[in-house]
Amino acid sequence: MVPALPQLVFYDRVIEYTIKYSNLASSLKIIVDAKDGVQVTAPLQYNDLTISSIMQDKSIWILEKLDYLSVLAGCSVPRMLVDGEQLFFLGKRFTIKVNTSDKAIDNAVIINGQQMLIEVPRAAYQDGRTAAVRNTLVKWYKKQASFIINNRIYLYADNIGVELAKIRIKEQKHRWGSCSGKGNLNFNWHLVMAPLNIIDYVIVHELCHLKRLDHSPVFWSLVKAVLPDYQIRRQWLKQYGPVLTF
Repeated sequence: MVPALPQLVFYDRVIEYTIKYSNLASSLKIIVDAKDGVQVTAPLQYNDLTISSIMQDKSIWILEKLDYLSVLAGCSVPRMLVDGEQLFFLGKRFTIKVNTSDKAIDNAVIINGQQMLIEVPRAAYQDGRTAAVRNTLVKWYKKQASFIINNRIYLYADNIGVELAKIRIKEQKHRWGSCSGKGNLNFNWHLVMAPLNIIDYVIVHELCHLKRLDHSPVFWSLVKAVLPDYQIRRQWLKQYGPVLTF
């Protein structure tokens, strides 16, 4: 049996959180995340009572942060990937509906109006519901990201005047894109949850790094020459980026 997570109770709200102990921590660190929920890093010498007391003191801030992320996401976070929750695709929110099947599944995710229909193997669903749905979604999002991002890259590469090396679509926890000294470009598949104009901003940003591998005024002038409104796009990503996940 999986042990119960510690809980923060504030009036009628009950929030579970995880605790990781670290010999490098000098004080309690609290992260409120749209994917992983409330995560606590504590010094080794902190006991349960000390942590619980601090969490209670920080309860208003924690709940406000969760509520803010929930408004951006259009549903409560962290998501459990159940019917009625919402996920972004190309900047629009879609309400998810999960079905199971014993048959081979070709098109596991289908957009139908405002719904995102997700079909998962029944056996995998019974073994672990959330993991099964997430695995299906990740495969679909990666496929969409590969197609969309690769096509958008070639719209801008010639205009900027750069030659492309390797392009990879992968999971990046803290970056939307990156450029190596060898000219290889990496893009986070989560980016396909953003609108096309935001995807274009990240693409142009990384393509400009092929000319200037820094964030100097010269670099930003290269970006601005292609996207005069890049600062607006950058701000959207800063605001909504925390909920472009599941």
